[in-house]
Amino acid sequence: MDREIEFRCPYQGVDVRQVLRAARPDEPEDGYQAVPCPACTRLHFVHRKTGRLLGQRL
Repeated sequence: MDREIEFRCPYQGVDVRQVLRAARPDEPEDGYQAVPCPACTRLHFVHRKTGRLLGQRL
């Protein structure tokens, strides 16, 4: 099931809302998804379960 997430763009420092699509049967549920960022126009990799960006520190 698709769900909306919110994350902070590491380049622009603004909060961004995007929709994560549901994982396909051949994709791991516990993986990352590339999400286009409207703030900086780059791709960010967001973890499907936690909503954290790849490389984001705790």
